[in-house]
Amino acid sequence: MFLKRAESLRLQLLRWLLIPLLLLLLVNAWLSNRAAVATANGAFDRLLIASAEAIAEDVEVHDGQVIVDLPYAALQLLESNMQERIFYRVLAPDGKTVTGYDDLPLPAASMPQGDESVAYRADYRGEAVHLVALNKQLYGASLAAPVTIIVAETGEARQALSHQILVDGLKRQAVLVVAAAVLVWFGLVRGLLPLDRLRRSIVARSPSDLKPIDPASVQAEVRPVIEALNHHTSRIERLQASRQRLIADASHQMRTPLSEMRTQIEYTLRQQDPDLLRLTLADVNTDLARLARLLAQLLMQARSDPELLAEQRMSPVDLGELARATALDFVAAARKKAIDLAFEPPSGRAIVPGNDMLLREMIANLVDNAISHGRQGGSVAVRVEAGYTVALEVEDDGPGVPDSEREKVFERFYRGPGQAAAGSGLGLSIVRNICDSHRARIDLRAPAGGTGLCVRVTFEATSFRAADTAAPVTS
Repeated sequence: MFLKRAESLRLQLLRWLLIPLLLLLLVNAWLSNRAAVATANGAFDRLLIASAEAIAEDVEVHDGQVIVDLPYAALQLLESNMQERIFYRVLAPDGKTVTGYDDLPLPAASMPQGDESVAYRADYRGEAVHLVALNKQLYGASLAAPVTIIVAETGEARQALSHQILVDGLKRQAVLVVAAAVLVWFGLVRGLLPLDRLRRSIVARSPSDLKPIDPASVQAEVRPVIEALNHHTSRIERLQASRQRLIADASHQMRTPLSEMRTQIEYTLRQQDPDLLRLTLADVNTDLARLARLLAQLLMQARSDPELLAEQRMSPVDLGELARATALDFVAAARKKAIDLAFEPPSGRAIVPGNDMLLREMIANLVDNAISHGRQGGSVAVRVEAGYTVALEVEDDGPGVPDSEREKVFERFYRGPGQAAAGSGLGLSIVRNICDSHRARIDLRAPAGGTGLCVRVTFEATSFRAADTAAPVTS
């Protein structure tokens, strides 16, 4: 699966800040347009009402007839530089037009009551016009109803005013958005300066500098990332130190036998003695077998490093069956020394979470050490105990390990004083690494008989119980 390449953090933050601002600007433009139209309509409707009231002031009754002396000032209120048209109509109480445009429409909903006024819109002569209807009650005459004055105008001036209000408002908002973008960009640049300084300090480090990064100089949101990097770097540092120690020890262990074999071969070639040649080949073959074993254990040592195995995936392993199968592989080696190799099965299935290959290597190293260091004609016992905890024991009746040496034997390439058997000194070191990666405890103790050595590996109590599964394993 391919991961999408991350973009610039500045651009991402700027986009997430400005896009919502632009959307809000669009919503605000729509609302501002409605407000501008309402403002323009309100202003011009008041002018229409003022014109209608000015006309109403000059409406009189003479001899029962409604007379209108239309003042010029009444229509002058509506004059503007826009090419708009103005209409008016005065209706007598009986509904007949006294003066003005006879076809000017009345309010569609209801006529004004009393001295009220009504603002409305209608289509007149193919155009949308804005109208105001106003009643005026005339006193001193026997009129059954008030006189109605209607004043109308086309909407060019209204549209121009609302457009101007909208444009002026949008200009101010656009300036604010641009200013906000500049300020946000400046804030992002300033806010990300600690990350840039951190980047420069890391780039300036030498390849071998794995010291932790100080998270105090960066923002609190970035500190968990720095702490995770420090944790990862510390693991790399421990792995690197472990590898360097392993390489140094391995080079020392391999340099000596290789030099000895080369010297021995060069000497034999100069002697031209067939018997010596056969003896030399036999010795070299033995040394090569020992080197092959050393290389195999070095590879296993590298693979069993606890730092590498700390996060390994565990699966249920039947330790009893695994120990029996591994012990069978050493029957031939035990017979060469006339050693009685015995396996004592657990009372139930001893299930532990672990890595099958590494656990097999751990058992193989313990059995191989027991046979190699056990006495000729002695005995080696492999047993597995299943209960609340699961334990593996490998016991021999050889010379054993003194108390003062029991911690040292876990060091790489360590051989105790007076050790007769040839070995690489890596077996128990590998065993401890595997135990650490499986959170198991390894102990060296004296057997119940008092002679020899008993190595006990105890696994932590887990949800895997011996009594939870099937019948015991038989040998």
